[in-house]
Amino acid sequence: MDLCRNEHGNALLTVFVVVVVLTFLGAGLMQYAMGGYRQQIQSERRAMAYYVARSGVDAFVSYVVDNPDNLSLDGMGSLIDGAVLAGQSDPTPLGQGSFRISLAKHSGDAGSEVIVVTSQGAVGGVAETVRRSIILTPGGSATPPVDCAVFSLGSLKMHNHALVTGDVGTNSTAENSVVFSNSAWINGTFSVGPVHDPGRSEKIKKIVSAWGSPMQSRVDNGDVLTLPEERSYPLPDFPAYPALPTIPGETSISLWGSQTDCIEQEKGDVWYSRIDLANSARLDIEVGHGTRRIRVDSLSMSNTTKIRIIGEGRLILYVKDFHMSNSAQLNAEGSTAKLHMYHSGSGTLSFSNSSVFRGSMFINEAALDLANSTSVTGHIITGGPQVSISNGVSADIRMIYAPNADVQLSNSAELKGALIGKTVTLSNKAKVTWADPSGEGDGLDDFGSAPASYARGLWH
Repeated sequence: MDLCRNEHGNALLTVFVVVVVLTFLGAGLMQYAMGGYRQQIQSERRAMAYYVARSGVDAFVSYVVDNPDNLSLDGMGSLIDGAVLAGQSDPTPLGQGSFRISLAKHSGDAGSEVIVVTSQGAVGGVAETVRRSIILTPGGSATPPVDCAVFSLGSLKMHNHALVTGDVGTNSTAENSVVFSNSAWINGTFSVGPVHDPGRSEKIKKIVSAWGSPMQSRVDNGDVLTLPEERSYPLPDFPAYPALPTIPGETSISLWGSQTDCIEQEKGDVWYSRIDLANSARLDIEVGHGTRRIRVDSLSMSNTTKIRIIGEGRLILYVKDFHMSNSAQLNAEGSTAKLHMYHSGSGTLSFSNSSVFRGSMFINEAALDLANSTSVTGHIITGGPQVSISNGVSADIRMIYAPNADVQLSNSAELKGALIGKTVTLSNKAKVTWADPSGEGDGLDDFGSAPASYARGLWH
């Protein structure tokens, strides 16, 4: 009898223990499931909060830049100043959440003013913050805004230790149109073309092909941004050459060896059929304190020859065919503001073998080839189909504006400034280092002038 009672008591105790264990196990599983559900909800809310915040920024930036109410520049400035002083705005409902906008202002490069728009989106207690800048560009040149070291309207490829120090962007959204390989590196932000569909991250992965190691090793923050809209870089109109007078008996100049000559200021603006300099010859061109124009059908410089610009003024050089090689120097001792060259010829415009050119140039349709330790300082605008910079070229070019060209930098070529091309390829230790070209007043008159205006800046 006692034995039966003990067995029943043990069975009851076992059942009780099993029930307790199952209860705790069920509670744990329920808590785990609820935790996963809460994490999923938080992730969804975080994504929603991000897009709510981004929509808030888009709305404000679009209002300022597009100006649908046609406010004057002063009127828009007063509106922005008032928003800066007001601090963070009241919540604006949007979808299942809301956003608050705040503004901050600071000085940018070359007299510009930067307004940073911060939007904090909130959905269900989860907040995300998005920022984008608006740039107030002072009146002056109508040059399209250039705010990055390299921008390609199409494909972008970087190979074999190529390096860009500064921001990089492309309009492209085509698959595998962006390629990084063999330790290529961007020390700055990187943006691809507009991607608005829900599968944004997957779309970006198809655009960018990073060989060997992950994107984190390619871009300094590991993120790939997207442009809000495609960028446009139109070419200015190439000018018609002036019909300058000729000097009877002096339609050409040919110098050899140690010979020197001078085109005196008293001769005024003049047209030459040919200028040939070879083997250490030197030609001086006097410009006085104003602007002097010289037109040359064919200009050739080779073997340590020099053209010097004498005076405080400026020379505008209209050339059809131009050849420069073997340590020839054009305005090597003067400021870049002293020389602006127009080139109307076809074929390839070449600077090679340690040639030195200081000034800006506007090339109508020729390809451009800078090679073998050539030194070029100044802006380059070109409508040609190709730009090649190679073999140790060191160029403080400030801006290569080549929206119709396939641009290639290779073999330790180094560019300081900004580069815009139809396509861009950097290879074999080529380097581009950002320097704001808008701070230089020379060489950009071809774009004409424009009043002060607001423009969309980068996302932050």
